[in-house]
Amino acid sequence: MCYNKPMKISLIIPVYNKAPFLERCLDSLVDQTEQDFQCIIVDDGSTDGSSKICEDYCKRYGWEYYKIKHSGVAEARNFGMKKAKGQYLAFLDADDSFTEDALDVMTRITRHDFNIYQFGQYRYSSKGCFKDNVIKGHYDMFALPRRWAMVWNKIYKRSFINKHRIKFEAGMQFGEDEIFNVRAIMANGGLYQAPQTLINHYFDDHESLCRGELSLERLEGLIRKLESIRKRQTNKKNREFITQCIVRHSNSPLFKRFGYNDKTKGSYDVVYFVKEEKINEELRYSLRSVEENWPYNRVVFYGGCPDGLKPDLHVKCVQTEYNKFERVHAMLRQACLNDELTENFWLFNDDFFILERKDEKTLKPMYNKTLEERIAKIEGRHGNIPTEYTKMLRHLVKTLKEAGKPTLDYAVHKPMLINRKKMLAVLDKFPNEPMSRALYGNYYEIGGESNHDMKIQKAFWSGTAKAMREWDYVSTSDESFSHGDIGRYLRDRFSTKSRFEV
Repeated sequence: MCYNKPMKISLIIPVYNKAPFLERCLDSLVDQTEQDFQCIIVDDGSTDGSSKICEDYCKRYGWEYYKIKHSGVAEARNFGMKKAKGQYLAFLDADDSFTEDALDVMTRITRHDFNIYQFGQYRYSSKGCFKDNVIKGHYDMFALPRRWAMVWNKIYKRSFINKHRIKFEAGMQFGEDEIFNVRAIMANGGLYQAPQTLINHYFDDHESLCRGELSLERLEGLIRKLESIRKRQTNKKNREFITQCIVRHSNSPLFKRFGYNDKTKGSYDVVYFVKEEKINEELRYSLRSVEENWPYNRVVFYGGCPDGLKPDLHVKCVQTEYNKFERVHAMLRQACLNDELTENFWLFNDDFFILERKDEKTLKPMYNKTLEERIAKIEGRHGNIPTEYTKMLRHLVKTLKEAGKPTLDYAVHKPMLINRKKMLAVLDKFPNEPMSRALYGNYYEIGGESNHDMKIQKAFWSGTAKAMREWDYVSTSDESFSHGDIGRYLRDRFSTKSRFEV
């Protein structure tokens, strides 16, 4: 490679004892359709034969090889940044690889002249390959795309990084990528998500640079570093952004799994009413969405427990002698009487999917028009003839009007926060009213905002990813989950197993 003319990309690869994976990584560079790039390999004191592999490739292909005293991945990347000559910086972990057109795409896309570009990844594990769903566009710091905390799925304008003196935090054993990106994103205000998928990310290396040997001490070290950065910020938006990062970690299943002390402060249990059946794939993927995106204390099943799933608490309930509404009514009463549950709990259906990460402080109750409007719409589809369902809705309207309460419909396909004592009071006052959630929401006039009911009935539905970008929640029918675009989207969107799967 010739370095006489300005290059677009300087690629930095930190290496520490990755001999089993190195050839896969380096071969992906040999096969690139664009070969005008600077390759900087920084050997962080390897002792397993990685050094010999790196030296051989660098001699053969004219790449730059540096061996330094073992100091950690942050120092290795910082060293590589000092040697960079390209207009943009890219980082690749030694156990990952690029698609063959990755550097060509990176080189061409820089004509847009953004400071930070993010690309999609293929995720490989023993279960197969999963491709990220990416939606291109500009994202500000309060609505960042997934994987924003990583550096190996991005390129950065080198002059921008140098101007703001951004570097990796030495001594960190977890989260140095995120700290780097927090600083870069605050300086830039956000990032640009490119539509291309260019990185092959492998999960089978348990000593991966991005996973490492996790411990509570390392996780809390990341929180402390974020808090330290927040204290030094004079810009209100930057402080709010870092607070959002801290809340995200404090409420994450990973931090909970390692016993992070602040995880459960102010959080509530999530309660599912579960049918007695051996297989429930909707519930499996709903749990994955909860673990990834929802603040919670524990997950509790009332009723059945399908094969392969294990909640934090399972309360068996007799279901065979009741119809659907009587069954829900009985389980709701049991939950409200259970002092083991948090005073408030989130009521979920097994077909609820949480598409975006939520902060508990920003969650709002929601309703879907008025009950009268809903009755008219449903009966209009049936020739203005009452159905069994609208008969129950009419009974609910009558109950509420007699109690002098409004008739907004809170029985929408979204999570609902229930206060145990208040719900129990409603159930006791109106024992023959099956529409429990709508009755509770209206009786206590819990407020909230109007929102359309995102229950997707159709098996095939076009434009899924584009429309769902605007949504926090979605709810499916059996058909729409099992077939077509919706099911495919959700299974790919939540492809990683949750801790509730055994």
